[in-house]
Amino acid sequence: MNKQEAIEIIEQSKIKIANRGRVIFKAGEIIVENVQVDYVPLEVVVNTIDQIHEPQKVVVPKFVAEWLKEYRHASPLLKVLNAAEDGRVVPSAVNDWILDNQRDFVVAWYDGYEIEQEQLFTVRIPDPNRPDTVTYLYKENGKVFIGSDIFLDEVPNYKWKKDPSTHLTESEIKEDFEWAWQFREEVD
Repeated sequence: MNKQEAIEIIEQSKIKIANRGRVIFKAGEIIVENVQVDYVPLEVVVNTIDQIHEPQKVVVPKFVAEWLKEYRHASPLLKVLNAAEDGRVVPSAVNDWILDNQRDFVVAWYDGYEIEQEQLFTVRIPDPNRPDTVTYLYKENGKVFIGSDIFLDEVPNYKWKKDPSTHLTESEIKEDFEWAWQFREEVD
C-alpha cells in the first residue's frame, strides 16, 4: 500500500462526532461558527500505517558496506556508477560487486542496507594421541588463540562449540592460522 491509498482508507474511516461551536473574534466582532468534528479510530490509523510499503533494505557484503559508509555522502550516485563502469576510484572487489548487483547497489544507496552476516566456523585441531583432549581456536580481545579442554571422564564433549568465542570468520582464522583452515566446520 502506498501513502495515497492509506490516506483514502483513513478518510473513509472517519466517524462524524458532532457539530461544535467555535467562537472567533474578528475586528471587534464575535462570530460563532459550527464546525464538524471527525474522528478516526486509533486502531484504523495504526493498522493502515503498518500496511504502508517500506522499501526493503538490501543485504550487501561487509566490504561493500564499509565502502558505502565512507563514500555514500561524498559523491553523487551517477559519479560512483560511472567510476565503477570505468574501473576507476572504486576498489576492484567493490567495483565487481557493483557491476554484478547494480539494482541492489542503487537501492542500498537510497534506501539503506543491511550487512551480510559472514559465515562462522569452529576449528578443532585433531590430536589422535589425546582422545581426552580437544584443541581448538578461539578469539579473545580481537586476537585468535589455540585453546584446549581436557575431559576428565575421557569422553569428549562439544560444549566448546557453543561458546561464541570459538565462532570465527574465515579471515580471522586465516590471519594467523591459515594451516588450520582445513579443520574448519560451519557453525549452524
